[in-house]
Amino acid sequence: MKRHSTAGCEILVEQLSAYIDGDLAAAECATIEEHARSCQRCATVIRDLRDTVGLCHKAAKSPLPEAVKRRARARIRALLSGEG
Repeated sequence: MKRHSTAGCEILVEQLSAYIDGDLAAAECATIEEHARSCQRCATVIRDLRDTVGLCHKAAKSPLPEAVKRRARARIRALLSGEG
């Protein structure tokens, strides 16, 4: 495995969210992907963040149980009335 540069790690950290969201140009994506091929830590960060984002999207599609909705509404009312 090739040595990776810490500059590549810094670029990845700065652009990670845009990369995961598909908001980067192809050249920027290629730079990140090339770095991740030689940097196991960054490859793990990318994989784990993709997994986390996927789980969040999946969870967002599940409806909340009525009991949770009732408790949330009650708590919001209490906060708005100054009781919270």
